[in-house]
Order: sequence, then C-alpha cells, then structure tokens
Amino acid sequence: MTHAVLDVRPFEQIPRRLARRMRPLVAGAAAEVLADVRRGGPGGVPPGDGRGAAEIRAEIVAGLGHFLDLVDDPGTAWDRVAAAHRALGRDMAARGRDLEETHRALRRTARAAWRALTALAESLEVDRETLGLIADAQFAYMDAAAAEAVRGWEAARPDGAADGRDALRRRRARLLGLLLSGAGAEEIADAARGARWRVPRTVAAVALHPRADPGEDGPFPPLPPDVLADLAASEPALVLPDPDGPGRGRVTEALLRDWIVAVGPTVPPARAAESMRWARHGLAVTRRGHIDDGAVVRCLDHVPLLVIFTAEDLIAHAADSRLAPLRGLGRAQADRLAETLLSLLESNFNATEAGGRLHVHPQTVRYRLRHLEELFGADLQDPRRCLELEMILNARARTGALSGA
Repeated sequence: MTHAVLDVRPFEQIPRRLARRMRPLVAGAAAEVLADVRRGGPGGVPPGDGRGAAEIRAEIVAGLGHFLDLVDDPGTAWDRVAAAHRALGRDMAARGRDLEETHRALRRTARAAWRALTALAESLEVDRETLGLIADAQFAYMDAAAAEAVRGWEAARPDGAADGRDALRRRRARLLGLLLSGAGAEEIADAARGARWRVPRTVAAVALHPRADPGEDGPFPPLPPDVLADLAASEPALVLPDPDGPGRGRVTEALLRDWIVAVGPTVPPARAAESMRWARHGLAVTRRGHIDDGAVVRCLDHVPLLVIFTAEDLIAHAADSRLAPLRGLGRAQADRLAETLLSLLESNFNATEAGGRLHVHPQTVRYRLRHLEELFGADLQDPRRCLELEMILNARARTGALSGA
C-alpha cells in the first residue's frame, strides 16, 4: 500500500544511543502526557469515548515508542509505524469520530508527546544541536503520521466515504475562495463549519508557480489536512493556518523542488485576501528575477523591494528629477557615484562600511562623498530626500542602469 513519505534525514542524525537511553523512561513520562491530553477537552480525549486512563496511556507510550523506533531504524521502521497510524485512524472512525475531531486529537497528542520528548531529552542533558534534530524529526513525523491516520479513517468509512470526501473537497474549495475574496468573519465561520475546518487565530496566504508543466498528476505533494489548497488552479494557492507555529515552515519548504513559493504576511483569517495580494506580488517580483526563487519567498523579508515594485512608474518619474545632478556626468562616472551614494545611504553614511560594500578604501568613499555633496547639496541632509534616493537607486540597481545617465 502506498503511504505518506517521511523525511528520515533528521532521524538519521539523532544518535541511536539516545533512543536506548530514553526507552526506559517513556512509561513514566506518559502520565504527564496523559494529563496534558485529557486537559485538551473534546479535541484531545473526550470523557465519553469509553476508554480508561490505562488504555489511553498505553496508546501514548506506543506513540513515543514509534518515534524512538524511527531513531533506531530510520530506513525501515516507517512501514510499521505508518501501519500503526492507519490502524489508529480506522479505530477513530469506528468510534464515530469525524475527520476534524481526528485531526484535533492527533494535533493535541502530538504536541503533548513533543513536550514529553523534550523533557526526556533535557533530563538526559542532551545538547542543543541534538534537541534541534529531535524537533525537526518530530515535526516531520507529526505531518506524515497525521496523513496516515487520515488514510486509515477514510478506508474505514465505506458508507459513502468517497461521496463525503468529494463534498468535503467542494466545501473546502468554497471556503478557500471566500477567504481569498475578502469575505466577512461570519461567512467564513459558517463555511468553515461545513468544511470541518477549525478557524485558526492567524493564517498566511501562499502563492505558487510551477517550475515546469505539472502535467496530469502533479507535482501535487501531500499537505497537512488543515491546509486549504488549490494547486490545480490557474493561480495555485494555499491558505496555511497558524503559519508561525513550530514546524509550519516545513509545509512550504517541501514545495520548493517543484514550485516557486511566496508567502504573504501573517493575518487574521478575515484578511487572508490581503495576505494573498502581497504573496502574488512577491511571486511576480520573484519571477522577474529580482528575488532568489531557490528559497521560500517570505514577503515580510523583502518589504522595501516589494514596496518599490508597487510604484515603479512613480519611482521612474521621481528619478528624472532626483537624479538630475548626475545627468551632466559621463555614464561611467555617474554610475560610480550613484553606486557609492546607494552604499552610503544603506550604511548611514559610514565611509568604512560603505567601502567594505564597494570593495574600495574608505578614503575613496570620502572623496566621492564630497563630490556628491557638491552635486546634491542640501538633499543629502534631508531624511525624506535620502529615503527617496535610496528607493530610487535600489530600483535602478535592479535594472542595471543605476544612474540613468
């Protein structure tokens, strides 16, 4: 049976001796995990689901054991672990739990398990680097295990499960459309209930462009069940809940092989359309070659550049007057002075720092600065003019015609 792909690289880097040291401590840690899960209420372990504390504790111990199995044997253990999570999904379905309840239970249990793993590691005085590897492994495990549990749940629902999934997909597609069209909070909440989607505190919109023709079958990688997606649209898009939460960056990073990925700012769900506008703007600027597309493009990391490219015409008109002092110079000299001015503006007129950027002696920078002061006069003492000049020169630097002379 085909199952979700687990990124085993973090598991391969965790020392196997650590798993052997942790195993005897797992049963003791499960009591604290159980308390955390039971405090989670309906989304964790419902009081009326018929299970006693001993049974729930056994399941938690098994879950922690699965993680340690993967540390012991990253190459082959996942087949067994995936089968166990499919069985868990089938059991959830048999108990009458719907898919969203299953997701919530898995998320709460996974968070509690992560706290237990962290506590175990710290009690064994594990170094920070290994703690980071455990975190990476746990987040990868959470996503893949949740996907397997969902498969098990779906396989256990022969009574119209396929029709139910189709209806759920349609409701989720409608919900995604409402979010990206700027619908109100009440309309979003109503649609979310029908789509079995928990409305999160925050979301980020994600705009995508395929690196090659996706063809009939993809590239459509598996996504966490709470991510709303339409990868087959003319403008592929995602809405990512709680985007700043632990491990959420993995969702977008996993798309990079086949997609250019731009992530809008984190906003409340009712402002998802605003996040998507910036994501699509970031994607457009990236596709023009102004931002490296080898990494996830996070719009908030490129604010000055994106602002510049929202007002290209205005900046071009402003350049005609603001860079007029360079117009009487030869092209090479004008470009050299413009490059020096941009470096000075970006380094708060620190000649040593600007010289390092330009790979010239600070004294050369000071000589050029005196020339610039003669040309631009009081403009270089006006913070607003300096900001305008920095924006103009940044825009010109992207075109390769810095001075415009």
